[in-house]
Order: sequence, then structure tokens, then C-alpha cells
Amino acid sequence: MTHVTATFDTRSAAELALNRLVDMGIREEQISLIVTEESRGNHFQIETKSRADEGAAAGATFGGVVGAILGSVLAAGALAIPGLNLIVVGSLTGALAGLGAGAATGGLIGALVGAGIPEHEAKIYEDELKAGNILLAVKPTDGEQKRRVKDMLEKNTQAHNIAVAA
Repeated sequence: MTHVTATFDTRSAAELALNRLVDMGIREEQISLIVTEESRGNHFQIETKSRADEGAAAGATFGGVVGAILGSVLAAGALAIPGLNLIVVGSLTGALAGLGAGAATGGLIGALVGAGIPEHEAKIYEDELKAGNILLAVKPTDGEQKRRVKDMLEKNTQAHNIAVAA
């Protein structure tokens, strides 16, 4: 599974990247966001109660694909991985969902590697997520789209740790 991945220090930086991805024609089902439960509260200013209302409000506020993705981070339906304190939305949800309780035993690095991210990148992303940052993963449709996504993240966003997993 090929992904272009990057981390962001702030929600606004991640939103900028999401908007640029949408402008490039990247579809919602190609995009994943991963945050810790604590980061979700910090970046999205919500409490740990049901998030359905907040998710719907965020989706309505932003509209379109970006609203749907950001709303999903807030919604109660986002995948929560027990033991790892992670919230996952998007194309990596299926890959990480199968890890379930085993992810808690194997840790965050094991979960990310299991989702197709190389181990050396997974170690970096573990530190980034624990520091409260947002992980973005894009599953490109082909080599040209992969190149364009990587270029855009490098040149037009505040992304860190940009990598292409093959």
C-alpha cells in the first residue's frame, strides 16, 4: 500500500494541506488523518463526550471534502484504537481497524507498520503523534499523483516529516 505521509503542528496547517489536496483533485477516500484522543481535544477544542454534534457542525462549517474529513475526526464514528489512544479517519481506517487489541500490545509503531508505513517513518510518527501533532496520509492513485502530492506538501504547506511509503 503506497501512501504519502506528513505531520502538522496545528489544525490550521493540516486544513491548509487538506484544501490544497482537494484543489488537486484528491478524493476524500484517499485521505486519512490520525490524532491522539488528547490531540483531538486540543486541536478541535472538544470534550470527551459524544462528538456527533460537533462533527456535524464542523462539516457544515467547512463544507465539502475538507468539512467531511474534519467532521469525521470529531464524530463518534471515527475509529478509536483501544490501548493506543488514537483516532483514525479515512483510507487507513480499514488497515488499522483489523489491528484492534493487538495494536495495544504491538504499540503505535506496530500499528503504523501494519498499515503499510515503513518502520523508520513509523518511529518518527509515533513521536510526532505523542507530541500532539496531526498525521496526514494520502493514498495516491498512481505515480504521477504521488509525485504531485509530495511536491505540494513540500512546497506549499507547513508539513514536516514528508515521506512516501511504497
